[in-house]
Amino acid sequence: MTGSVLHDPSLQARHGQTATLSDGRQLGFAEFGSQASDATPVLVFHGLPGSRLEAASLHQAGCELNVRVIGVDRPGIGLSSPQPNRKLLDWPADMKELAKHLNIQQYYVLGISAGGPYALACASQLPETELLGVGIISGMGPWHLGTPGVTFELRVLLNSMAYAPWLARALLDYSFVGPAQDPNPAKLKGFVEGAATRMNPSDREFCERPDVVDTLVATLRESYRNGAGPTVDEGQILTSDWGLELEKITATHVRMWYGTEDCNTPVSLGQYMVERIPGAILKEYKGDSHFTIRRRATEMLQELVTAG
Repeated sequence: MTGSVLHDPSLQARHGQTATLSDGRQLGFAEFGSQASDATPVLVFHGLPGSRLEAASLHQAGCELNVRVIGVDRPGIGLSSPQPNRKLLDWPADMKELAKHLNIQQYYVLGISAGGPYALACASQLPETELLGVGIISGMGPWHLGTPGVTFELRVLLNSMAYAPWLARALLDYSFVGPAQDPNPAKLKGFVEGAATRMNPSDREFCERPDVVDTLVATLRESYRNGAGPTVDEGQILTSDWGLELEKITATHVRMWYGTEDCNTPVSLGQYMVERIPGAILKEYKGDSHFTIRRRATEMLQELVTAG
């Protein structure tokens, strides 16, 4: 990851862009990585909580591989307008419009954690003449699989989003929203650093790096720019029926990467999905967890853009 790119004055204009969609909504996005005219475009879908700025973690890899990394805010998050009553399968149409706005004819998509189902939605809806490949890093699985192997805190949050959204909103208001919206960024930085101390040793060491803290702070500030509601909406979508059948996904190039020690999105989720998606490929990183797998950014991004 690199946090310094978020503070580079010459690049900041690229981090707060919007596209106007056909229904009048604004879609927020940020660009990282290569600015070359022949760079390969990759649309990146953030986790939960998350925002377009999570894609900053791929900036260095994008520069090395000549990849144009485009992080996108989902509805209600960051700079994106709300989309009442939206469903998971509404997302691919927005990506088609974003690609048109950016004058991109072909591209890849990469979903991180809770962004994984949105990548699968694109795999199920977009033509291969447009969508060249699909990547998922530590992706969430279908809700009917439950939460075995997931940390207690995350299990409580996901179940409250699914069955008691008012409770999820209260939990997030109490924990995240105050620090994220505080004018003093030191408050959120302290919160992030405190949260890192409760992680497993490998994730803690990774998330205590100054550049990672910078990226997490910027991402969370945008994630809760509009309060806890959009995050809870996200949770309800992800813990509902996605409306797609894994067995009927026709995208040729679907790749997944999971750490074997991940307690947020266990590798068993990837194993389940790869068994059902025709031709999908899973790579397991022994000993890696939810955050430490991000050290493999260059390797994973390279495998994605050479798949097609």
